[in-house]
Amino acid sequence: MSNPPANPSHDRSNKGQSAAIIFAMFALLGLTGFAIWGPLGILLSILISMFLIYSVSRASPKLLLKMYKARQLGPRDLPELQDLFDRLVERAGLEHKPTLYYVPSKMMNAFATGRGEQTVVAVTHGLLQHMNNREIGGVLAHELSHIKHKDVWVMGLADVFSRLTNSMGQIGQLLLFLSLGALLLGSSLPIPMWCIAILLLTPVASTLLQLALSRTREYEADYGAAQITGDPAALASALRKIDKASKGWMQAIMPGRKVPEPAMLRTHPPTEERIQRLMEMEGRQDMPNPVIIPQPMVNPPRGYVVRRRPRWHIMTGLWY
Repeated sequence: MSNPPANPSHDRSNKGQSAAIIFAMFALLGLTGFAIWGPLGILLSILISMFLIYSVSRASPKLLLKMYKARQLGPRDLPELQDLFDRLVERAGLEHKPTLYYVPSKMMNAFATGRGEQTVVAVTHGLLQHMNNREIGGVLAHELSHIKHKDVWVMGLADVFSRLTNSMGQIGQLLLFLSLGALLLGSSLPIPMWCIAILLLTPVASTLLQLALSRTREYEADYGAAQITGDPAALASALRKIDKASKGWMQAIMPGRKVPEPAMLRTHPPTEERIQRLMEMEGRQDMPNPVIIPQPMVNPPRGYVVRRRPRWHIMTGLWY
């Protein structure tokens, strides 16, 4: 049975919310440029951001995969996983089939990257080792949903705006330092305070908007995954395992410590809320029939044994 059409009002709501956040981030970037160079700053901000967006969109995902020491899975590697992945790609209705990669890390994780014919979905050793086939299917469908909704490009766009705004904000800090020095020497303030205020506040606002966009896209990817698999409980179960494992790693790094994190500073929504939303979809009429899951368990590739625990890699700044 093919997937039912997505809920039009749901799609419009999520796309509209994401578009509003992106527009707000772009407006903050233009405002920051105006505070430094006036009307010319707006034009420069647009030109620089367009160049960076073009560069990011043309970048190959191979560099990121190399940082993770990922390797492409061949047609004979993990046939059960390949079969499940093919079924999910077909149900997702993607124009191009992503390439499947394996990451030799005990961390339970998966990610999607690339655009068009260069899209990639990578799964870790820990994910294949500790999750059953239903849970793996839910995680894969979540990443395919990111690709279907072009989240890699959307989040890359937001990252460009946020980085540019933050870079200009550093100019604001320098201007503030120079202005305070002038006041101490008895001179009049050389730079309007409103310009300094803009340059100090817009980077913070842009970062908060970027985090809000990330949470919005995660909720949408969860919904999309449930539509692809027809099994929301599978992804909910996978999220529980990932959350439990991540808390265990943090306890190993900072034993006995629990650092509260405000909701607005999270890149992902709270796991409990994601699970609740997924379980509310269980048994709904707009859910398709569950995808057929291969019976043999998917296991990590033979000959690949990962012994080290997840850690920060200083050279790349990645955690795996």
